[in-house]
Amino acid sequence: MGAIISIGNQKGGVGKTTTTAITGYLLSKKYKVLCVDFDSQGNLTQFLTQRDIHDYSKMTIFEACKNRNPTPYIRKLTYNLHFIPADEMLATLPMLIHQNPSMSSTILRDTLHIIKARYDYILIDLPPNLGEHTINGLVASDYAVVMLQCEPMCYDALDRYIATMIHIKEVKKLDLVLCGILPTMIDSRTIIDRVRREYEGAVFRTEIKRRNRIKEFSITGIQEYSNTDTSALSNYRNFVEELEQRVQA
Repeated sequence: MGAIISIGNQKGGVGKTTTTAITGYLLSKKYKVLCVDFDSQGNLTQFLTQRDIHDYSKMTIFEACKNRNPTPYIRKLTYNLHFIPADEMLATLPMLIHQNPSMSSTILRDTLHIIKARYDYILIDLPPNLGEHTINGLVASDYAVVMLQCEPMCYDALDRYIATMIHIKEVKKLDLVLCGILPTMIDSRTIIDRVRREYEGAVFRTEIKRRNRIKEFSITGIQEYSNTDTSALSNYRNFVEELEQRVQA
């Protein structure tokens, strides 16, 4: 049965969607992978497909949760890489949850459990908040990757996100594991060095540097045609190797 990994932080613009997309792409070279867009902005859907999110109207993770059946909503990108899209309707998930209070934090977990055995990895791209979407994403996860953009506001958010994760783990009696903290957009050593001291082995060795080519992938799709592409993906390859090792351990 596969590992479900959520990628999150309540602050926006820290690289969650980019990391989910590229990690899914690289893992799919060896494994069966499902990427789940759980953000109503639909950025992961656009990143993976270069299509308008409204092309997937009524065929999204919201309908999958509503019907407790993800199978009809899975889209195939390659033989090994599949995804479930999202659009603005996902923002109404709290209304759906309030109609089913007993499933308030488990609706995503129950939905994905149906297909968990089909995949080696299921990656969940979480929204930039600590609301019901993120809670559902963490409850559904076996492992959590926490994004750390190395700037002060994201550093301040890191403790709150991890505290939320620990609280959910304890209250819901989950086996959720902090897989690691992934530093991104390194402009200064000050914050990353501080986080490495405070969290020690929880921080991935890999650090994702700023690269313009990575930004372009959201428009062109992930490519490996040039040395520039290969160089841009090198940090993510290192991260994926570490991720595999931590999950398998």
